[in-house]
Amino acid sequence: MRVTAPASAANLGPGFDCLAVALELRNEVVIGPAQQGGAVEVEVQGEGMRAASRGPDNLFVRAFAAAGADPAGLRFEMRNRIPFYRGLGSSAATISAGITAGLAWSGRDSDPLPRAVALEGHPDNVAAALLGGLTLAWTGASGPVAARLEHEPPVDFVVAVPDDELPTKLARDALPETVAHADAAYTSARAALLVAALESGRPELLSEALEDRLHEPYREPFVPLLGAVRGRLDGLPVYGATISGAGPSVLVWCERGTADAVAGALADVAPRVLPLAVAGAGVVVQ
Repeated sequence: MRVTAPASAANLGPGFDCLAVALELRNEVVIGPAQQGGAVEVEVQGEGMRAASRGPDNLFVRAFAAAGADPAGLRFEMRNRIPFYRGLGSSAATISAGITAGLAWSGRDSDPLPRAVALEGHPDNVAAALLGGLTLAWTGASGPVAARLEHEPPVDFVVAVPDDELPTKLARDALPETVAHADAAYTSARAALLVAALESGRPELLSEALEDRLHEPYREPFVPLLGAVRGRLDGLPVYGATISGAGPSVLVWCERGTADAVAGALADVAPRVLPLAVAGAGVVVQ
């Protein structure tokens, strides 16, 4: 079995903990028989090859088992392309891929989202990784729910990726327990405007729609790249820039067809500046 899952950028400015977009940068895992009998074998290449576990406690293997599949006697060959701890949904991709693969391997037909959220802790990134495209996720009376927006976003994306890591817990701890009512109202209006702009194909509204007062002002000290990128956007065919997930990567919202040119103009702002298409598919199992 071969399974791939895309990167994702969550929050998207004002869509804190609910909006995310899947990006065409994929982790890949090939599952086959172990070379040493009943052992669980894990090989890791690419991103996180020093940090990822080679045993049964590997995140993908744990997700695979959480879906009801037995990893004993199997070999998991992982090719990671999504950077760790950079706000690009690496854990969500791994969990979503593992849960989906485990369900398929064991022949179970059930919604992978609740199991994925139970491991990840929040639904935004896993929704995008599972469904592809641009997604809205929330917690309903019976658990996590997600919907994919109908239309493809009328924008292109560039991601600026620093060398520094930012653990999600640190970025979460930076947020205050309460916010002013005015800031909540300001941000909820922008979140609604963002969805309306994307669904109606009116990108000219995005410059205002990307503004946020719930999380970015508190995380900006941990994401110095945000100010550096925003300071370079004048004259470029872009609508703005937002923190990708909890950071420290930055997502640049570009006019259609301009991602390569924008990436070239920003090439020296970060070690990696990547033009990334929206991933039309989420997790794919073959």
